Amino acid sequence: MFIRDIRQIRALFRSVPGTFIGAGMTAFSRILPASFLDGYRIIALHRTEDLSLLRQEADIFCLEEETQKGAPVPVENSENLLLHPQTRCFLDGIPDAKYFFLYQDYPGLRSAARTNGWRLLANPPQLRQRLIKRKFFKKMAVDLNLPRTPGDIHPITALHLKKYGAWRNVLGPSFVVQLPEIERGGGRGTFFVHSEGDYRHLRDRLAEDRWRDTNLESISVHKFLEGIPSSVVVCVTRHGTLVSALQRQLLDLPYCEGFAENGVFCGHAWGGLEWTEQVRRSAFKQACRIGDHLGSLGYKGILGIDFIVQRKSGKVYPIEINPRLTGALPMLSLLHLQEGIIPMEAFHMLEFLEIPYRLDRNAINKRYAETVTGSHILLFRPPASKTRGAIVRPGLYEYSPSERGFHFLKETMAYQDIGNEDRFILTDGPMYGKAREATRQDSHDRLCRLLFSYPVVNRNGMLSPQALSAVNWVREKTAKGGIA
Repeated sequence: MFIRDIRQIRALFRSVPGTFIGAGMTAFSRILPASFLDGYRIIALHRTEDLSLLRQEADIFCLEEETQKGAPVPVENSENLLLHPQTRCFLDGIPDAKYFFLYQDYPGLRSAARTNGWRLLANPPQLRQRLIKRKFFKKMAVDLNLPRTPGDIHPITALHLKKYGAWRNVLGPSFVVQLPEIERGGGRGTFFVHSEGDYRHLRDRLAEDRWRDTNLESISVHKFLEGIPSSVVVCVTRHGTLVSALQRQLLDLPYCEGFAENGVFCGHAWGGLEWTEQVRRSAFKQACRIGDHLGSLGYKGILGIDFIVQRKSGKVYPIEINPRLTGALPMLSLLHLQEGIIPMEAFHMLEFLEIPYRLDRNAINKRYAETVTGSHILLFRPPASKTRGAIVRPGLYEYSPSERGFHFLKETMAYQDIGNEDRFILTDGPMYGKAREATRQDSHDRLCRLLFSYPVVNRNGMLSPQALSAVNWVREKTAKGGIA
């Protein structure tokens, strides 16, 4: 079948016997395939307040609902979620073939899949583990002749033996220290050093060669590049590499002040920033080279590539790859659907199903290059916040000057309902009832996600007054507890 639009996608998936199941920590993170799959199901770990709305789109099994307690797994990932006895009981009730749409695969999950005849629509964990290594990225950058950031990977002892001046002489006064053994993203294990005081503070914090309950063996130290943090979403297919338009990343927004790490991922903004043709062409060519290279190693489907864009020079520096589903999803695909563009999740799943299809890669990439407009902001739980029932109801909110804040308009997850810059949709949380009563353990512990109809930052990366008001209002309500 030749794929031109979402209609052929729906028809193609209807020809596949079985049940498609998305697995994730929250239901919203896996909701997108409901737009093109009949009978789509979701298995979610966390009981979030938006479940009733999301259940209008898909059948959702929530483990925290079934167990009546928060986080009933030792480590929050898809492997522990799907192998939990109550999840297995639910899956046993689905008699036909099962296809799992995952954030990423894990060794134990792959073993269970072989035993149970499951199809995992994700790359093998051994391949993923190879590709996430910073050494792999550095070698790939050399092999593909990509622009490179000055710096290297060193033993952890270099942090204790070298003084700030030694690094400054090679990399300049500002540099980035990352911990390769910390494999979770979002800014975990990343530190910006701008002074000798910053460096001393970092050495003190890592004095025991341990961070986030992980033993450290190495450090990645590279020059701090001034520029715009950006990224693309890539999908490696049998017909070549598909590439999204360059999107602006939101890092270290004001509410991240006091976090132990830097480069904290807070969302994306689409539109509002005109990339030059030189920048767009460079990002696209680099993404295609990387995607084609990973495809030659057996990689399939979606990955993310992070860049730093220097607008004046037009230079685009690749920073890292994320061989898994990315933080831009499902928001980017919701924007694509509004414009009649096929979501990348569809091609990702088709690659693992290995059913025949054809497409015009250039035509599809031309659609992906179109400018879409909107934003999403990830909010983290304020320090020591406590949940007493629902905090802020999921749905559509509007600014009300007379109330000095926002008021609830209606229950909806429909992005097109936002309409103007005084409104936002709250989804992907908050946690229900007692699921999150404990004091926050991780600075990156997610509260919810706010969706906006416009790019929420200006050219200098400053949040718009409307978005800042929305963020502060939700965080204030959460910190106080109670129902908004």
